[in-house]
Amino acid sequence: MSYESRPLSKYFGAELVGFDVRRNGGALLDLLLRHQLLLLRDQELMPAELVATGRRMGPILPFLLSNYRHPEFDEILVTSNEKVDGKPLGVARVGNFWHSDSSYIANPANTTLLYSLKVPPAGGDTLFASMYLALDELSPELRATLEGRTAVHTIRKRYKVTAQDVGQSLREIDDRLRHTIPDVTHPVVRKHPLTGRPALYISDGYTLSFEGMGWEQSQQTLEELHAHATREHTIYRHHWRVGDLLIWDNPSLIHAAMASDPEIPRTMYRLSIESGVTR
Repeated sequence: MSYESRPLSKYFGAELVGFDVRRNGGALLDLLLRHQLLLLRDQELMPAELVATGRRMGPILPFLLSNYRHPEFDEILVTSNEKVDGKPLGVARVGNFWHSDSSYIANPANTTLLYSLKVPPAGGDTLFASMYLALDELSPELRATLEGRTAVHTIRKRYKVTAQDVGQSLREIDDRLRHTIPDVTHPVVRKHPLTGRPALYISDGYTLSFEGMGWEQSQQTLEELHAHATREHTIYRHHWRVGDLLIWDNPSLIHAAMASDPEIPRTMYRLSIESGVTR
């Protein structure tokens, strides 16, 4: 198949122009591991086709918010600010802070696919930062401090949905999370599960503290690492268009969703792919 690859930023990302995901979806994982972030514009994918594309990249990881799964395809999480007959079509706010998807579980998602159906003309952008780059550009002294260290990740640190978003009280949400998704630890310098390449693996959203380090020092170090990883000149900012399919590599990227006007419809379909795919 003939297609053109255009860089999205200086450091990572590629737009695949003329790439047919229906026929060549099996090549997406290799391309993703090479570029970290893939953009395919002007897609017209049915839900079944989106699910099939995801499955070619690995087993699909179920979402916590089961009440906002697609009515016909449980694999798809609907993110939307629209309502049908007074009921939310999907979860209105997801990931409005820097994070790597599902780092709060023992085996986090390797890949995320996000497909846009309705987007506002302004706002709602998604920001990305490379954690390969963040690690490579750390001072030798700080990297030596972090090598071999683990960090605590928790979903409860920055869980920003409201009771209205998910149809549960905040106490119910917190109690459920404590029992169903206990805190986990991951290496701060973590090897990619598919390539073995090391990346800095922390985020402002889900990393709570470093094991073997005092609380104040943990928070100071996290602030320093977060500022380092999200330097403005290293960030790729994606402005969405209808029909965009964006695919990203969670072990090597962090991302953050920007706010948009809640009165302007915005609806997307989301898939997460498990890590540890045998290659």
